[in-house]
Amino acid sequence: MKNKYTYKIKQEDIIIPVNLYKEMRLDERIGLLKNKAIIRVPLFYTNAQVNKAYLRAEKWIIKHLENNPKTKERFRVKKYKSGDELKINNHIFILDLQYTKNNNYSGFIENNKIIIKIPYEAIDDHLSNQKAIKTIQSRLIAQFFHKVITARILELNKKHFGIHINSIKLKYNHTNWGSRSAKNNINISTRLLFAPNDVQDYVFIHELAHFKEMNHSSKFWKIVEDIMPDYNEKEKWLKENSAICDF
Repeated sequence: MKNKYTYKIKQEDIIIPVNLYKEMRLDERIGLLKNKAIIRVPLFYTNAQVNKAYLRAEKWIIKHLENNPKTKERFRVKKYKSGDELKINNHIFILDLQYTKNNNYSGFIENNKIIIKIPYEAIDDHLSNQKAIKTIQSRLIAQFFHKVITARILELNKKHFGIHINSIKLKYNHTNWGSRSAKNNINISTRLLFAPNDVQDYVFIHELAHFKEMNHSSKFWKIVEDIMPDYNEKEKWLKENSAICDF
């Protein structure tokens, strides 16, 4: 029996991924998270009842977004066009969108120009195009900056921690700025690249400190503070400027 259903609410330049779950419950529940909507319905629902529950939830979600512009903004798909500038630290990249007969999206960076190939068959699929362009930009920028970011993290590690790191990866993440895995890997969100270098360094130190203390205990914050006494200012910058740190 299928217990999970996936949908997408599309409205103008808004895309909301929706996951619907059938569970041991008697009522319906709707939740709107940072990057998707969650619907929970009783396990005994038939497919017809599931579809009706989704339509009710869809109506509620759309009305909720109309009444909450800030929440709606989280799901807005940015409109990209050739000539757009992408500023990251001291680098300025120019977006160049080109259409191709190939079936797949692709891209590369050449002379500070981000060139993205878009399939002709997708020319009218505006929302999918915008999402693909954002994803490709993030991947290309991750490749472009991976070496320098890795070097900075390794330098901070050598200076303050001296721990073993298996790998350092840059990938798009909207829920956090960085993370440390149990396998001693460090993941940094490409969104962090829009922040000043000292703010980036704070996140690097934050994740390195988790090798010593996994949780956010007083011991953890003491490690961070001893290395960067003004770390609170970096935290504040990230909270106040999160919206502009994106592709």
